[in-house]
Amino acid sequence: MNLSQHNTLRLPARADRVIQVDSIQALTEITAALGQAPRCILGAGSNVVLHAPLAATVLLARLMGRQITEDGRLTAGAGEDWHGLVMWSLGQGFAGLENLALIPGTTGAAPVQNIGAYGVELSDRVTAVTAWDFQDKKLVRFSAGDCGFSYRHSIFRDPAIQGPWDQPRYLITEIELQLRPMANAQVEINYADLKSAFAHQAQPPSAQEVADAVIAIRRRKLPDPNDIGNVGSFFKNPMVSQLQARNLSLLHPDLPQYPVDASHHDQCKISAAWLIERCGFKGARRGDVGVHDGHALVLVNHGGGTGREILALAHEIQQAVVAKFGIFLEPEPIFLPHH
Repeated sequence: MNLSQHNTLRLPARADRVIQVDSIQALTEITAALGQAPRCILGAGSNVVLHAPLAATVLLARLMGRQITEDGRLTAGAGEDWHGLVMWSLGQGFAGLENLALIPGTTGAAPVQNIGAYGVELSDRVTAVTAWDFQDKKLVRFSAGDCGFSYRHSIFRDPAIQGPWDQPRYLITEIELQLRPMANAQVEINYADLKSAFAHQAQPPSAQEVADAVIAIRRRKLPDPNDIGNVGSFFKNPMVSQLQARNLSLLHPDLPQYPVDASHHDQCKISAAWLIERCGFKGARRGDVGVHDGHALVLVNHGGGTGREILALAHEIQQAVVAKFGIFLEPEPIFLPHH
């Protein structure tokens, strides 16, 4: 089975077979049928790099459904389109997800990497995650605290808990989020792009206006995966010590720095895109893969590229950034199969 239509980099990896999972009943039957045979979980494939054949059955999480209560408790199935859910929640009169608009992928994949953008992370809104436990053959409910959320990370990315790529223990079936009625919601517009978008507006923007601004910014900066294969940001913004950040700023006054939460008070987050651009990779091309000419953080497949070519380019970028700045860039997407 060719997986090129099941990953947004449009990489031509193959799998033994692909099964759509659209109910808990289907999960129980699949668990019994597979036994200990290799399995792999995919949502929309918007945060994976398929660099070799997958000797496994690929399970596509397609459990649907969404509802919201009067007090803003939103429940959504893992197969729901994330951006669609964001816009639906705004249409229902609830704020909280507007900064996360237009992030590609499914709702079930969102907690895995703790998606975030423009000053908001999913973990700021999650109250619970429900998952199918392949080991104990039952549904398990995780509180937000149980999920071990951190920057682009959760227990669902931790091999010590989730297990190896071809024997994952948990498949997320549903998430719960706590939103706020729009009437009394404060919006987050501290990121520079959002600040400038509303700089000439006297009144604070509504949640819908923030979502519209985020969509416009993302469309301006990031390529549409439907037009050119990509997984959005390929590297995490690195955390460095305050001292290292100060030293870098003395040499490079234009280095963008981003706020961090109180638990990282002695650290600073800096722009991976800036580091990559300063190493000369913006717009670079290596055969059928390359770095987007509009955003240095985005690696693209121009058509015909392979996962191995993407990994080779990523490694070349990492080596150059280490050589020039002494900083290691950690990839954001998951590599399948794992090294």
